[in-house]
Amino acid sequence: MKKIQFPGLNGVRFVAAFLVIVDHTELFKSYLGYPTLWANSYSAYLGAFGVSIFFVLSGFLITYLLLEEQQEAPIRIRHFYLRRILRIWPLYYLILVLGFFVIPHMDFFQVPIYSRDMRDSLPRLLLFLGLAANVAFVYLPTVPFANILWSVAVEEQFYLFWPYVVQFKRKLLWIMLFLLGGYMVLKFYAGSLDRQFELLVIRTRFSAMILGGIGAYLVFHQKAIIQFLYSRVLQAVLLVLFVLMGMDWIDFKSFTWIQDELISLVVCGLIINIATNPKSLLSLENRVLTYFGKLSYGLYVYHLFAVVLVLKGLPAVIDLQALPTWIAYPLTLGTILGLTTGISHLSYRYFESYFLRKKLKYSSVLSGDLVERTKSIK
Repeated sequence: MKKIQFPGLNGVRFVAAFLVIVDHTELFKSYLGYPTLWANSYSAYLGAFGVSIFFVLSGFLITYLLLEEQQEAPIRIRHFYLRRILRIWPLYYLILVLGFFVIPHMDFFQVPIYSRDMRDSLPRLLLFLGLAANVAFVYLPTVPFANILWSVAVEEQFYLFWPYVVQFKRKLLWIMLFLLGGYMVLKFYAGSLDRQFELLVIRTRFSAMILGGIGAYLVFHQKAIIQFLYSRVLQAVLLVLFVLMGMDWIDFKSFTWIQDELISLVVCGLIINIATNPKSLLSLENRVLTYFGKLSYGLYVYHLFAVVLVLKGLPAVIDLQALPTWIAYPLTLGTILGLTTGISHLSYRYFESYFLRKKLKYSSVLSGDLVERTKSIK
């Protein structure tokens, strides 16, 4: 059984999750009437930016693992879907149950503006059950604490067809470029058809995962191009662009419709260097980031609960508004991150791990935490 372990990818996962947490912390402050920085570009854009990182990373890693798998034998698509089900579905459907059937009956978690009446929610429920939470997000009222699943649904939709694409060995790069071009054409013209449909296409960011897949293909097959990406000058340029884009300090003007794709290109270049370049300017490989990255799925889907618990509970203990901003801000965010980490740790150890152990028998190529699991078994 082949083992692939890219250094730093757990760190990338944590960075993505942290950006989303910062964004939503500031957003919920505004809902609850607290002073907030959410209206500033540095904060309001971070959630979308973090999700783009998740999408690119997912496309890169899964495509690479599929390429490795088919070196030895044809891709076992049934096993691929079983692995996805075991990793993604348990948490997805747990949050669905909480969002639809538990949270609406808990007064503490009701948030002004955000919370919605959950009566007559059958259409929303059916869409969530069918892994179409992104469609519900655009066309139907919010489902508090469950709408976060829209990005998880997007990934599951993408991977319904992606293993079949990767099977085309010789023409794979051209097929990926064709699919990317087709998505961009749809995105460009979607607004002329219907505004909500345009929002759905924009939110369904297949282009980010395709670009991640192209990055994996280049690492696997095009070593000369990868050596060019290893240039220290290019790495520095990518890092500067990453910061500028993350802070929303680049005015794309007439290029707004390809903004997500430009971000994805920069992120893909950085991921390739972090994961495969022994002389990368940016290293995210350490025990702390590895631990947080391992919990990243939980950090992503649970953090809204922690945000509300802290923003409603902490002021009862500490008068945050009496504290200087430089103390109140990190205290609030740090408490939210700590509580989210605790919840995610318990979930990972006592809930997710049960299903992750079952992934082993359907995996011919191991990566990330599955590598560690095989070591512990031995």
